[in-house]
Amino acid sequence: MTTATVGPETEPAESLPDEPLEAAPVAAMYVWIPAARLPVLTAMESAGIGVVDEPDGATYAVVSTRLARHRIGEYTAQATEAGLSVVILVHPGGEAIAVDALRSGGHLAIAEGDAAALRSLYGTNEPNDERTNSFLDAYEARLGRTQAAAKTNVAMFDPTSGLPASGALSARLSVATYDPEQSLRMVAINVAGLGDSLRLRLGTEAQVLLHRRIAMGIRLLCQPLGELFDNGGGTFVLLAPRLSIEAAERLGRSLAEVVGGYSPDGHAPLTVAVGHAGPECSSDLSTLRELAGRAESAACQEDHSAVLGAGELVGPLATATELEVTLRLAELAGERVDGVPRQEIAAVASEIAIRLGFEGRERVLVRFCAEVADIGAALSTDPAAYGELGARVLDATAGPAVATILRSIGEYWDGTGQPGELQGAQIPVAARIIAVAEALVAAKFKVDDVESWSGTRYDPTVVAAATDVARQR
Repeated sequence: MTTATVGPETEPAESLPDEPLEAAPVAAMYVWIPAARLPVLTAMESAGIGVVDEPDGATYAVVSTRLARHRIGEYTAQATEAGLSVVILVHPGGEAIAVDALRSGGHLAIAEGDAAALRSLYGTNEPNDERTNSFLDAYEARLGRTQAAAKTNVAMFDPTSGLPASGALSARLSVATYDPEQSLRMVAINVAGLGDSLRLRLGTEAQVLLHRRIAMGIRLLCQPLGELFDNGGGTFVLLAPRLSIEAAERLGRSLAEVVGGYSPDGHAPLTVAVGHAGPECSSDLSTLRELAGRAESAACQEDHSAVLGAGELVGPLATATELEVTLRLAELAGERVDGVPRQEIAAVASEIAIRLGFEGRERVLVRFCAEVADIGAALSTDPAAYGELGARVLDATAGPAVATILRSIGEYWDGTGQPGELQGAQIPVAARIIAVAEALVAAKFKVDDVESWSGTRYDPTVVAAATDVARQR
């Protein structure tokens, strides 16, 4: 698995104060934070968790991915020797580092800014299903982006704007040679409605002319700063070496002025949403593209022109960052476990769920758990520990419902499975679906192999639905 070097390989400037921070009145636990940095301390304060400057008296050690990689390993080992569980606090773009830290002894990964996940370590009144819903929202959005990308026109050149198109952008990123010291910033630009002629109430020729004129204005502002691409549908992407956060904000305001000069329907002017991400988040280009896109999507929610940096989106980025850690672990687990890719099992599990009447969030939950069911394999060589390890990593972030499903996939309908605590309808239905999906894919959709275990290993109702899926293939 390829990992990206993220963050400075130097010791942080900030340090813990001479005296431990006083815990908020609601604090029920204390953590030790070796080589603490200001964002970490702020996260603890917002979660109402006390901080101590020695391992004694702490329940957890919290290690930030903003530290140098070799330091993370050293602090994780020190915490483990002191008998502490290790929480990896992940900054946007630090997902690859978090994966390494989990493999070297970390217990779970929580994103910076996710106060709810931190509070869950000692209990909170915040509903667990809200955290689960937030996590699944991020997964569903990511799944939608992945599917949309697979269908994207890979044109190398846009005939209307005259700019390199989405295919050229993908090709550029695949062979990019930017030096991280260049402080590359990626800027995502979305002109509201430009790709929707019905919304703008324009004929084809008028829309083409509008697109061309707006693209020309954007080009005049952006091309002196770097490489500009027309990504289609009224969206543009700028790769700008050495562009600072402040300069990106100024660029966004200038773009709003240019775009706002057009009012196709004679009433409200057009608006533009600008999202950007730079070296403060990551030096990995694919990560920058993802983060800039998230910022642009958030800016699109405003009813006026807006400019947002990825670093400003603490809430959405917290959940999304934890999701990226989870999916990277699942990818790594797939490299270590023989068999079919989890994405295929997840797709089959989703099809079975549909036939059982699952809709919306319930079906997304089944698909997500099926995709990440083997992440324990990325952390251990003991197959018996896979389910528990995966559940532990996701408990605080995705909620106990997800953790319970992962622990229960090895249970059998007749009660003879692992860990052997549940049987029949006691087993979460999502776990029953995933178990059958795994068996069906492993059997290459030969239903006889799966039906022979109906009523013993597997839920007969789920097996019947899986048989329908297999016959449609």
